[in-house]
Amino acid sequence: MTQPHEGAGDEGRAKGEIDWVAAERSPEFKELIAKRRSFVVPATAFFLIWYSGFVLLSGYAPDFMGEKFLFDGLTVGYVFALSQFVMTWVLAVVYVRRADRVFDPLSRKAAQTAVDAGKRRAGEEPTR
Repeated sequence: MTQPHEGAGDEGRAKGEIDWVAAERSPEFKELIAKRRSFVVPATAFFLIWYSGFVLLSGYAPDFMGEKFLFDGLTVGYVFALSQFVMTWVLAVVYVRRADRVFDPLSRKAAQTAVDAGKRRAGEEPTR
């Protein structure tokens, strides 16, 4: 998969090559980036706040983290620590579901738009 690195002009373009500039400017690509960002940024912020809360409570509220929770031997700190693993898996599952249903179809549309733009530039008939 070699791409010409001749600069921004048309020289060196192979027939049917992907037009990366057109791909970046396409509405499908912009929609993909916006939707992905609208999921990833809040999910990352939530996880970092959850994790930071655990670290801060462990350091500054050890009595609270050492409180018995439900039964003897299980503390708030242990529950909070174990919830980090649960939260990681929950976020991963939610992301994969969102990727399957939203991001992947948009990725395919954006990729097809880029290929079609490259074909149009090369004078070929785009596929639909």
